[in-house]
Parts: sequence; C-alpha cells; structure tokens
Amino acid sequence: MRLPKVLLIATLMLSMTSMTTFAADPVTAPAASLSKVNAEVISRADRALRDYLLACSIHDGQAIGKAVTSDAVFEYVLEEPGSYLTIDATSLRAHCAVEEQTGESPLRISNLRVFPTGDSNAVFVSYTTAAADSLTSEHLALIELSGERIAKLRDFTTKFEESSRGLVKR
Repeated sequence: MRLPKVLLIATLMLSMTSMTTFAADPVTAPAASLSKVNAEVISRADRALRDYLLACSIHDGQAIGKAVTSDAVFEYVLEEPGSYLTIDATSLRAHCAVEEQTGESPLRISNLRVFPTGDSNAVFVSYTTAAADSLTSEHLALIELSGERIAKLRDFTTKFEESSRGLVKR
C-alpha cells in the first residue's frame, strides 16, 4: 500500500515540474524588436507623407525639399498596365511650388493606413485626400524612405494629374 502512494506523489511532482518548465519559456526577442522597427517606420512614413502633401498643397518648395530626398523618384500609374510616369525631385518641387505660398492647405488627408513590409525603410500606404472643392481621391502607394524623408513613392491607383488636383491650382 505504501508503494502506490510514493509513486503517486512522485508522478505528481514530475508533472508539476514539467508544467512550470513550459510556462517559463521566455518570449523571443525578435518579435519585440520587430514591433519596435515597425512602429518606427510607420511613424517616419506617416510624418514624411503628411509633410510632403502639406508642403505641396501650400506650394512651399522649401518644405518639399525637407520632405523628400534630393534624388527622390515619384511614379504614377499610366493607362497602360504596368507603366508609370516617373518624376524626379526637382520636377516635383517645381510642379508643386508653381505659385506663391498660400499658408493654408486646401487638402485634407483621412483614413491613412500604413502597412510595414519586410524592409525597414519601405511601407505600403492607403489614404484618402479631399480637396477644398470636395473632390476626393483614394490612394494606394509604396513608399521607400531614406531616414525621415521620402526617397521613392509609387502610386498604384492614381494618375499624376489626379494626385496633384488640390495640391496645385490649375
């Protein structure tokens, strides 16, 4: 009779030890560090995109230069699938700063969603812009960053003329 009690106690003790061993497994660091990297790129992309759109909408060429790199490339979809209109930073700045600074933005940005990729400097963004004349435009783009500034933006859904409506008075 004594042996079964000893076996029962030994079995219980071993099973309790194995349960605490599984419960004590540490959370792996890569998940935590990946979250931090994603939060940083999301924040940088959000700031850079908003700065660029605001600068272009108020025609502030100097602010555009702070929002995009000097060798930035912006690509907008064309009619033919898979083809894009490519605009360099100098042309972009000249296009957006065609008039005197207005100081007031006619453009509203809403529904901005930022989706990190495997690259710590690239994100997909989805957002809506609304011009003062109530015209809205949906955007889906890939943004590549260099530090805090936009190095490349590829807009998959919007033609250049549509994207600059509300940014530049025609």
